[in-house]
Amino acid sequence: MSQPKPTIAFFGATGGSTISCLAPALEAGYRCAALARTPSKLRDLLTQRGMPESTITANLTIVSGTATELEPVKQTIQMGNPGSEIADIIVCGIGGKLLFTNPLAPTLDNPTICQDAMRTIITAVDEINNSGSSGNTEQNKPLLIALSTTGISDIQRDLPIAMIPMYHWMLKVPHEDKRVMEKVIVDNGKNVLGGYVIVRPSLLTDGAGVGDPSKIRVGLETSPAVGYTISREDVGRWVFEYLVQKGGESRYIGEAVTITT
Repeated sequence: MSQPKPTIAFFGATGGSTISCLAPALEAGYRCAALARTPSKLRDLLTQRGMPESTITANLTIVSGTATELEPVKQTIQMGNPGSEIADIIVCGIGGKLLFTNPLAPTLDNPTICQDAMRTIITAVDEINNSGSSGNTEQNKPLLIALSTTGISDIQRDLPIAMIPMYHWMLKVPHEDKRVMEKVIVDNGKNVLGGYVIVRPSLLTDGAGVGDPSKIRVGLETSPAVGYTISREDVGRWVFEYLVQKGGESRYIGEAVTITT
């Protein structure tokens, strides 16, 4: 008898990388929940990808709210049903919008959005697990998959030398936010989560990309895959095929994984 598919909670689902993981999950019959500030926007984006309304209705629960609001986050983690078990997998692709008001010092519309959202998610999981209302045990705490970035490793350079000046100018603020977000994950990984995978893609681009996840180069923090770019579509598809479908390959659990084309 086949094992039931894991349930998945998505944060940042209207973003290109995250929706590129959500869409194939829905098409494959995974039961998903997603938090969205504007639920109709998420539905429209899925429809624009050619997804039938029947698939969206059958497999997706959309919770209205933001990733820094504790109660909507809890509801999403519990698959839209407060008091029920939490999702088996949490995919977080939260990110901010770059602002160039001062061209010499680009910033984000919310410079701490990633770390704030991750703290809220961790708090939500911890409170649900300790409330006694979810029926969750230590053995089925969620696997967290968090989308981060290259260019922030303290161990090994994971981007081409030619890109370092641009990264330090344009992405200084979002990179600091991602660093703190990663620390929140690592600090809470053993006590609150069942495991985590931090995904560090190279510079994100729009478009179809290579289309075949097996062609994506993959590395770990001590031996990163170094490259210039990767499409958001490729990021989402790789996360779905290698971390969702395969339950988070054991070699990636507890690691920061670089992916690039």
